[in-house]
Amino acid sequence: MAAFRPGTRPRVWLQPRWEYMHAHPLVEGLDLSRVGVAEDHRHIVGVVHPEHDPAFCHLQAHPGTAAVKEGLVDWAMSKCGGESAAFGGEVIGIWVPEPDPGLEAILRDRGFAATDAREFMAVRSLAPRLPKVALPEGYRLSTLADENDLHQVNRVLWRGFEHEGPPPDDEIPGRVRVQRSPHFRRDLHVVAIAPSGEYAAYAGVWIDPVNRVAMVEPVATDPDHRRRGLASAAIVEGLRRAHAEGVTEAWVGADLPVYTSLGFTVIGHDTLWVKPRG
Repeated sequence: MAAFRPGTRPRVWLQPRWEYMHAHPLVEGLDLSRVGVAEDHRHIVGVVHPEHDPAFCHLQAHPGTAAVKEGLVDWAMSKCGGESAAFGGEVIGIWVPEPDPGLEAILRDRGFAATDAREFMAVRSLAPRLPKVALPEGYRLSTLADENDLHQVNRVLWRGFEHEGPPPDDEIPGRVRVQRSPHFRRDLHVVAIAPSGEYAAYAGVWIDPVNRVAMVEPVATDPDHRRRGLASAAIVEGLRRAHAEGVTEAWVGADLPVYTSLGFTVIGHDTLWVKPRG
C-alpha cells in the first residue's frame, strides 16, 4: 500500500491484486522459494516473483530504490524460468512496466529481448457519474452477500473464461479460498442473474481503503448470455458501491471495449521481456 502513489500509474501492484493472486487457485502449487525479496534495514523495498507460471516474473521496487533491480533480476535468472509453448522451450521472462529505461538496460545487458506480449492498465475516476446500464427484461443484479451459490459462481467463471466442458466441482474449494481472503467483500462482488436463476455474469470489485482505490477483477459472462450488457451492469453496480465508501478511482488490468465503454482510459502497459533459459 505504501508504494502506491495516488494520481499516477501504479509502478507496483495494487494491494488488491496481491491479495487476489495469493488466493487464486492457480497459485496453490507455486514454489514460494522462487520469490526474491530485497530489504533495506528490514523494510521490504523490492520483490521479484511469478504470479502462477514460474516461467514469467513480475519485478517490483519501491519508488526511489531502483538500485535493487539488478539484484532482483539476477535472482530471477537463477531461481525462475520454465517451459513455454508460446516461446518454444525453456525461458525466463520478466514483465517491465514501461517506461523503465533502467530495468530495460539491465535486461538487455543480460540477453533479454522485448516481446509483443502486453499487460494493459486502465483507470477511471469515480467522480464523474457512472453510466446507467439497463438490464434486459427478466435479468436482475445481486451480490454474493445476498446470494452466494458457489456452484453457480464456479459455473459462470468457468464458462466465462472459455474453459471447455462442464465446470468441475474440484474448482469449488478454490472459489472458497478466494472468498476467505482478508479483504474479500461479498457485497462488492456482483452477479447478473438470468430469468432461469443461473448466474449469467460476474464482476468482482476489491478495494484498498488506505489509498481509496478499487480494482475490478474478475469479470466474466457465460457465453450463452453475452452481448446483453450484463457485465457492464455488474461492474457499474460494484463501482457504485465502492464509491459510496469513499473510493475515488478504479483500475483494471485490461484494454477491452467493455471497460473503455464505461469510461476507463488505458494509461500504460507492461511488456514481457524474455531470454532462453540455460
